[in-house]
Amino acid sequence: MSADCFHCGETIPPGFAGRLNIKGEERAFCCYGCMAIAEAIVSGGMEQFYQHRSALSKKPDEFVSGELDEYRLYDDPELQAEFTHATEQGLEAHLSIAGITCAACIWLLEKEIGKVEGVEQFTVNHTTHRATLLWQQDVVPLSQLLMQIRRLGFKARPYEEDAVRQAAHAERRSAMFRLALAGIAMMQNMMFSVPLYLGFYSGIDEGFISLFRWVSMLMCTPVVLYSAQPFFRAAIRDLKTRHLTMDLPVSIAILGAYLASSYITVFTDAGLESDVYFDSVSMFAFFLLLGRFMEMQTRHRHLNSDGELNELLPVTASVLQNGSVKSIPAHRINVGDVLVVRQGQSAPCDGLLLEGNSHFDESALTGEYLPVLKQAGDLINGGTANIDNTVHVRATHTPRESRVAAIIRLLDQAQAEKPNTALLADRVASYFVGAVLLTACVVGGIWTWLDASQAFKVVLSVLVVTCPCALALATPTALTAANTRLREAGFLITRGHVIEALNQSTDIIFDKTGTLTEGNLVLQHIDMYEGVDQAHALAIAAALEEQSAHPIAQAFAHYYEFDAEDVTFTIGQGVCGTVGGQHYRLGTREFALATSSNAAEHEHVTTPHAGACVYLSDGENLLGRFLLNDGLRKDTKDCIKFLQSQGLRVHILSGDHEFSVRHMAMQLGIADFEHSQSPEQKLAYVRKLEEQDAKVIMVGDGINDLPVLSGAALSVAMGAASDLTKLQSDAILLNNQLATLSEALNTARRTRQVIRQNIGWALGYNLLMLPLAAAALVPPYFAALGMSLSSLLVVGNSLRVKGRKH
Repeated sequence: MSADCFHCGETIPPGFAGRLNIKGEERAFCCYGCMAIAEAIVSGGMEQFYQHRSALSKKPDEFVSGELDEYRLYDDPELQAEFTHATEQGLEAHLSIAGITCAACIWLLEKEIGKVEGVEQFTVNHTTHRATLLWQQDVVPLSQLLMQIRRLGFKARPYEEDAVRQAAHAERRSAMFRLALAGIAMMQNMMFSVPLYLGFYSGIDEGFISLFRWVSMLMCTPVVLYSAQPFFRAAIRDLKTRHLTMDLPVSIAILGAYLASSYITVFTDAGLESDVYFDSVSMFAFFLLLGRFMEMQTRHRHLNSDGELNELLPVTASVLQNGSVKSIPAHRINVGDVLVVRQGQSAPCDGLLLEGNSHFDESALTGEYLPVLKQAGDLINGGTANIDNTVHVRATHTPRESRVAAIIRLLDQAQAEKPNTALLADRVASYFVGAVLLTACVVGGIWTWLDASQAFKVVLSVLVVTCPCALALATPTALTAANTRLREAGFLITRGHVIEALNQSTDIIFDKTGTLTEGNLVLQHIDMYEGVDQAHALAIAAALEEQSAHPIAQAFAHYYEFDAEDVTFTIGQGVCGTVGGQHYRLGTREFALATSSNAAEHEHVTTPHAGACVYLSDGENLLGRFLLNDGLRKDTKDCIKFLQSQGLRVHILSGDHEFSVRHMAMQLGIADFEHSQSPEQKLAYVRKLEEQDAKVIMVGDGINDLPVLSGAALSVAMGAASDLTKLQSDAILLNNQLATLSEALNTARRTRQVIRQNIGWALGYNLLMLPLAAAALVPPYFAALGMSLSSLLVVGNSLRVKGRKH
């Protein structure tokens, strides 16, 4: 047996006899902590962890009483409220996991914690080591889960945005140091390489050539030992996990060129005719690091998008208490508190405007650049900036339950998923790397037979020139740029497959009310009788409806001038009351003329209408008729025309009556529509289309749309939809503008085009340069330059998606 601990690799102290049978072999451990972790892994059927891990596990520290007490503090409901969110399945928390060294660690954590009774979901982000935990607090306390993570050798704490930013800053700083060192070494080596390349033809003394080689080696050594370390670590990990990536040929090329050149410099006195490749190593490392640095910057901008949204909410708030204004931390806001939002300040949470009016800048949330006028009774979203006047807002949600927080959670959900396009690119890159390595071996064998002195240089050029860096960057950089572009436009992607689904779509289905229309009844036409003044009739109707909460009443609210007396409501019929000493009736035709002795004279006033008809009478004579309808959104017609021009078949599925739906379909030029549809019928309609190989996009806003939204290949919810509808959707139109849907389709197709360009360029470049390199026509330094420029071209091309306005 080994004298080192099987779990952590440390030397086993003399006299310690901890043993455990794993996979039929007796394993030794250095302490009871490592042995306990291993026993938990084995008893849970996780023995594969030790086969797949790419680094030794960290030795667990002993629990101390203070640490146990700290974990138990997290069971306090008030403390949990600071970092948890209640869902239908239980409580959701984001944790930061320390001690992860490889993918096997994440696999172990997810398997071991996921099987604990009461845990609904436990996933760890491979990039940020941020875990999402969904559990039943009444079944298993959080402290027990944290201690279980601790027993596995990791430390978990509530996720903090500052810690993520610090980690991103550290990563950026380290990358800049590595890049700067490689850049300096590259410039110095190129300076010494010029006389080396020309020395045999210009009479430079061999002593100087030897000196230049030694200086080049000294300049290149820090590049190999420090700047290129990420490539070596990744290559070792890939070999252990049996997964090929571009880091393997990169590492072989860098190490091979450096070791061969160093051997020639140090040990071969008569080897001045032999080439050294210190300049190629430095150049290769520099340009490769530069490409990764640009990709990292793009990734950080995307990963920090939730941090940018978090910054919209102020850390303090002004609360009106006992007639005076007090400043409190924003996280202490309670539902019902009256907040004072002054000019220039941002609302700290969602709430209703109590008094006053002002414009609010909602561009950060909806993408709408024009300020929106808010009046008493309107909803104010947390994070939106007050432009004009000081207003009072009653909190309807705490900051953690605000719309901003909901958007952040949806962003996290989208970022945790990997689209099929990216997975396919990963698989292609893996096979490509294998082909490159095989090709390099074949080329090396051929050149060894033809001219052994040229074999190493040719193999090095082949490895460098065919490095699939550009191929690996082709898809993720374009998708990242597209996601950022669409969020800024007001189209929030909450699932990873949205871009692909937009490109594959053949049919798009719209709900009618609240989707194609504004969702609010407006006056569309007015007919007046008996010579009554229109403005006076509207004021009478507004007075009668002033106390009603019915949607019809909202259509008359802007015409309110005076009060009505003795108002009586008849459900489903109308309202009657006295205005200015005269009795009036407002409602259906039958209700308005119920007390009239000449109702038959008005029977001709019954023309069909797509919306609602409201009649006004003085009890005897019909005074007016108001035609109300749910008006189309201002951009509906343009959106439908654009979608049809792109080859999509447009449908309307609505629960409204036939005349209303048919009238709207005729307005919009839509041939496929169904009326009086139940949720079950809508879902059946989608299923029928899918049986015909259609790829369906469903756009809706109501709870009744949930089944069909879940059944469609791609579901899009309006920004004004209920929270439940938005949570079940793949994307959200934050600004409620259908024009943004056209923008999303354009961006998706542009992204597909850019991805194809990237992959085409990456594969084309490699296939073109491979035979040239194999024929010894491409020197290693030129191969390094070409490979790096290829990667930079891919990144730059992808960034065009973000900057392009469609």
